[in-house]
Amino acid sequence: MESSVRSNEDDTEKETPGDAAPCRTCRRTTGVAVVMATVILVMALILSLVLFGRWASSSEMDQTSKTKHRRLRERLQQCQKKRSDLNLMLHNVTRDSRCNVCPDGWLWWRHHCYFFSVGLQENRQWNESGEFCQQHNSSLAVIKDSAEMEFITGVLQNFSRFPFLWVGLTDSKQEGQWLWSDGANLHHYMPVTMEWDADHRDCADLRGGGSLFAADCEEYGPWACKRES
Repeated sequence: MESSVRSNEDDTEKETPGDAAPCRTCRRTTGVAVVMATVILVMALILSLVLFGRWASSSEMDQTSKTKHRRLRERLQQCQKKRSDLNLMLHNVTRDSRCNVCPDGWLWWRHHCYFFSVGLQENRQWNESGEFCQQHNSSLAVIKDSAEMEFITGVLQNFSRFPFLWVGLTDSKQEGQWLWSDGANLHHYMPVTMEWDADHRDCADLRGGGSLFAADCEEYGPWACKRES
């Protein structure tokens, strides 16, 4: 009897080949899954590091570019302010009786005297503005180079009430053929373009940024005269 019980217990404790195979397969599958998961995590980590490095580099470049742009803009604003200050200083100097090279109320610049009508005269039509200049031994301003254009637009910036300035440029004699008051054609002195050119717009005005616009000669506005000092 005892021998029979021991034999039964021994039979119970023994593994059959059919029971062992699924366990080994399960362990192998689990191991492969762990390895694959580890590889995937490592690859994801490497990819994340690469992307982060590129993003950090791009962000740094963008920040550097923005900083340079801001500094350039600040320098430009400083230069524009200095130019405006110098123009005002020049205006005050030329009003001094010891430097009376131009009539009272006129500005001196590079051997010429300029009259800007804003605040001194009522607005006039283009022809009337030209007549005023002639009465004062001058003519509507003929702009001969970029430096002169910059000077006049600098005055425009100092006096915010300037909507525009009549200048000595018209195509009233022949439509589309713009001539300065001295007879020179539009591009004789420097390359410029006319904005808003049309049949009924035969007189030119100057606006901010050095832009020349065709306008109706019957409109009223301020003007700029020019004469030699």
